[in-house]
Amino acid sequence: MKNDKQFWNRGLAALLNLCLAVMVLACADFVEVDLPSNQQTGTSVFQELKTAEAALTNIYAIQREEGLLSGSASGISNAFSLYADELELNESASGSAAEFATHTLSPATPLIQTMWANTYQSIYATNAVIEGLLESTSLTPEQRDPLVGEAYFLRGLLYFYLNQLFGAIPYVTTTDYTDNSRIEKSNAATVTDLILEDLEQATNLLPENYSNTERTRPNRFVAQLVSARVHLYAEHWEQAASLASSVISSGLYSLNVPIDEVFKRTSAATLWQFKPEQPGYNTYEAQSFILLTAPPTGNALREVFLNSFEAEDLRAENWIGSVSDGTAVWYFPYKYQEYSPTETSQEYSKVIRLAEAYLIRAEARLRTNDFSGARDDLNHTRSRAGLPALSTLDLNMLEDALVYERKAEFFTEFGHRWFDLKRWGRAEALLENLKPGWGISSYLLPLPETELQANPNLLPQNPGY
Repeated sequence: MKNDKQFWNRGLAALLNLCLAVMVLACADFVEVDLPSNQQTGTSVFQELKTAEAALTNIYAIQREEGLLSGSASGISNAFSLYADELELNESASGSAAEFATHTLSPATPLIQTMWANTYQSIYATNAVIEGLLESTSLTPEQRDPLVGEAYFLRGLLYFYLNQLFGAIPYVTTTDYTDNSRIEKSNAATVTDLILEDLEQATNLLPENYSNTERTRPNRFVAQLVSARVHLYAEHWEQAASLASSVISSGLYSLNVPIDEVFKRTSAATLWQFKPEQPGYNTYEAQSFILLTAPPTGNALREVFLNSFEAEDLRAENWIGSVSDGTAVWYFPYKYQEYSPTETSQEYSKVIRLAEAYLIRAEARLRTNDFSGARDDLNHTRSRAGLPALSTLDLNMLEDALVYERKAEFFTEFGHRWFDLKRWGRAEALLENLKPGWGISSYLLPLPETELQANPNLLPQNPGY
């Protein structure tokens, strides 16, 4: 796939041109775009539905191509599979990938700067979209509200990841230079509250039905599932279970999809996915994870991780591939199997899947002593994976099953494994012997050095750096 900025169409480029010299957080490279010579004014972008939608959908394209949610090397799926216990670094690898794999990151690590800058670039764009739409005088509420809801959803989702990665962060909600140039960090708990406010706004504004049949734009249930995740991480068990139940009972989705079709474009278990840039293209995940040669030039799954799968688990059989040189075998994530273009696109990148709703509710029920409910939810994902149903109501056995199901279901997807290990307090015991640089710094990424220099209000640096 092309890795350029062609997705910045004239609508959004014109909008961002209004504030090009006043970057959020006073960072000169906060937004770097090549602006077209023929531009509209920022105001006019939101007077027409077509250009307003273009301004919004280009934020999705940023994330798909080079943002945190990208399946490419710039995204968290790749970086945090190395950071956790899923992928083993190829011996010839260096740079940011090696620093993530060994926990030897620094404030100058290039990928950390990229993650921060690209994410705040997208957040800046969501703020511009929200402001522009709310000031629009020509769009009807029926046209405007779903777009505003999508922007609130994107902002909340991106802040969720920044909060998990960096802890205390600035929660920027305007495009006002005066405010943003002096902004300070909010603590992690405050950020969580603000995320939930954004996601509640999104839930109230988004419709239940999708705007297209391919589920490439979020609806109300996507916002609810992300809200359920945030509540789960904050240990708000009842809210997490209730929101997950709403998604499960919506009737729009089904977990009963053959295991080898879960990551296909038309999977009924999909809540939200990224459509490739061009017809016939497939996913960056396939290009990032599939190993084509032996010995491989990419990163393989760790042997201990492979050996942790239950013997009959269809996820291991269908979502893991291998290459061999006749002597040794290397295994790799094979959820996405179309490495090259096809006549029509077969796979879209799955950002949110139904399995998460069941596993969120299972965990929330487990924490509130609803052991039979937790067991039933775990059995949904186990059944689809060809595993025998659990019969136990023992807390410790159900906890082990939950840990296993989340690991087997979400490996190499959007940092799920690392976030789980961290929030469960299991990271140190599992990783300290695997990661040469393990220490207090491992729990959060360092704030980028360039950002601290540009805005001293972001100090202090995270512990250990």
